[in-house]
Amino acid sequence: LVTGGTSGLGHAIAEAFLQNGVDFAVCSRHPESAPELAELAAAEGRRYLPVYCDITKEEDVEKMGDIIEKELGPVTMLVNSAGMNILKHAEDYDAESFNKVMSLNVLGTHNVSKMCGKRWMIPAHKGRIVNLSSAKAFLGTDRDYTAYCASKGAINMYTAQLACEWAKFGISVNAIAPTFVVTPINADRLSDPVFYNSLVKRIPYGRLGTGKDMAAAVLFLCSEGSEFITGVTLKVDGGVTSMQ
Repeated sequence: LVTGGTSGLGHAIAEAFLQNGVDFAVCSRHPESAPELAELAAAEGRRYLPVYCDITKEEDVEKMGDIIEKELGPVTMLVNSAGMNILKHAEDYDAESFNKVMSLNVLGTHNVSKMCGKRWMIPAHKGRIVNLSSAKAFLGTDRDYTAYCASKGAINMYTAQLACEWAKFGISVNAIAPTFVVTPINADRLSDPVFYNSLVKRIPYGRLGTGKDMAAAVLFLCSEGSEFITGVTLKVDGGVTSMQ
């Protein structure tokens, strides 16, 4: 199951799962918005299920679980990639906007993790969960990321705590922390050449991340090769957090 799998990094991760022989579901408030995933699934001979869900609502998440179980069976791998930012200066960040970001990025991650864990992974004594953090969990910026940075810092600690609680059930819980990748959430900022060039200069690899970079890290954390890794936030950032 990939939350937010019809756009952004979730879309790239969904493509990678299909190309590596995995049947999966995506959930989104616009599940019809990625017909190319259905086409790729058909070409790869995989089962693909797009489901409507507002992950901030527990009742929506439970209904989604019913649909997935009926159509695909138990979820063994979960990628919590749904997220958002609202660009406002800290002094202008109103409570409604702040809560909206925190609700989707943090509460939504918990709602889906809890559902998958309780319904499928804990009874089966196995499972992989990968959360989407960010380099912004480690690095501040000069404006507009107050709620986003707070939410991703929370994801890091949520990942560690859930890993500690669920290791006894054979469930690994990790996160990846990307640097900037061009997605709808940050396209406006990256369209500013001054910001773009200053950012790339800070990344030792000299480029932004790509969807394929992030998908490869997620595939590893969902693979048998990562069985003894849990509670880790893996920085997939071209070295940017090491340079600061």
